[in-house]
Amino acid sequence: MELVVDNVCKNFTNNKGTTLSVLENINLTIKKEEFVALVGPSGCGKSTLLNIVAGLMDSTSGQVYFSNVEKNRSPTMGIVFQDTGLFPWRNVYENIAFGLEAAHVPPNEQISIIHNYIELVGLTGFEKSFPHQLSGGMRQRVGIARALAINPDLLLMDEPFSALDAQARTIMQEELVSLWEKTRLSTLYVTHNIQEAVLLADRVVLLSRRPGKISRILTINLPRCDREKPENATIIAKFVDEIWQHISKDARAALLEVTDNG
Repeated sequence: MELVVDNVCKNFTNNKGTTLSVLENINLTIKKEEFVALVGPSGCGKSTLLNIVAGLMDSTSGQVYFSNVEKNRSPTMGIVFQDTGLFPWRNVYENIAFGLEAAHVPPNEQISIIHNYIELVGLTGFEKSFPHQLSGGMRQRVGIARALAINPDLLLMDEPFSALDAQARTIMQEELVSLWEKTRLSTLYVTHNIQEAVLLADRVVLLSRRPGKISRILTINLPRCDREKPENATIIAKFVDEIWQHISKDARAALLEVTDNG
């Protein structure tokens, strides 16, 4: 099963009636068990594209669909946002249960699934803790476990670690690599952090300044588990520099645009 983004465009109309083109002619296929990262300057439409893929927003034209779907099967997606969106009145166990409840998984079947993912994300012993009792990294683990528990065909992640401090972010990146190796879910990951994209993704898709277009796609042809090794630091740095050199002009222009408008 593959996700196909077919010639997607997205326009918005502001309160003055002016049409703003945010995405233009986006064509992308995410293969089974592939991790794809979206990188680009602020305002280029990364999160908009993710929301369209998630079905949370309609495209102006084009379509998003799954190909090679088994008969009588409806593909599912799990979503992890920057703001984890945990329910404050639900504890860890109950938050992870939410997607399973929505999918009408019988309560007796939910138990083993939830405990499996609590263990997988390293939250054993915190089942009865509420979000306000957890650190930012722990809350994000709950959000990831909730998304994984439904065993989605596609995992969508929108800047999931951007609110964390540098140390917590590094730890969560490492843990996500470990989780991905265990689950091997097809993943679309939005990030501003170039190094994060290089460390995590099989392919890094670069979007141009608004209207966002795919300007380049880089394949990171180094085993994911080897990317943090000191002997590969030069290779990783070259990828990071190559991406920055490609998008830096757009990134600076986008920053000036925000400053001028602000």
